[in-house]
Amino acid sequence: MKRLILLLLSMFMITAVQAQQQVTLSECGGDTVLYLRKTFDDRKAEFIGQPFSKVLDEWESQLPVGFLVFGNTGMWPAKEEDKYLVQSVSIYYNTEIETNLKGMRHEPYYGVKISFIPPYLHKVREFWRLQEEEELQLGPQLYEKLKDYIVKDIYMFELRQ
Repeated sequence: MKRLILLLLSMFMITAVQAQQQVTLSECGGDTVLYLRKTFDDRKAEFIGQPFSKVLDEWESQLPVGFLVFGNTGMWPAKEEDKYLVQSVSIYYNTEIETNLKGMRHEPYYGVKISFIPPYLHKVREFWRLQEEEELQLGPQLYEKLKDYIVKDIYMFELRQ
């Protein structure tokens, strides 16, 4: 009986601590950069080793997905089937047009880069095709293909041109 009570108490405390760590955009005074830091840099350990859907769901709970950039294995792997496989994604809250405008005005823009643990399952062209078909950066079909990738690393970044 003591073990059961201790187990329940431990589970309650862990849940309470996790709930305290979650941050909303409004708690950051609408400061998107602060929100990204507190959510994805400060809580990095919560996402590593987890399905990418956890990152996407957290992101979409507070921000729109404005723009996705996929990192891939490129053309250098020896085997044809290993070429151009998606191994990472960068998420921006600005759209592609907004991001490009910020770059031209030499204004900083921010995103979160997520690298994945192999196996890499899909070629980058497949993701581009889905974005074009769904007319969304992250439509339901693309979400389904990305959700089960496992997060290897995650960090927020700032770009300036």
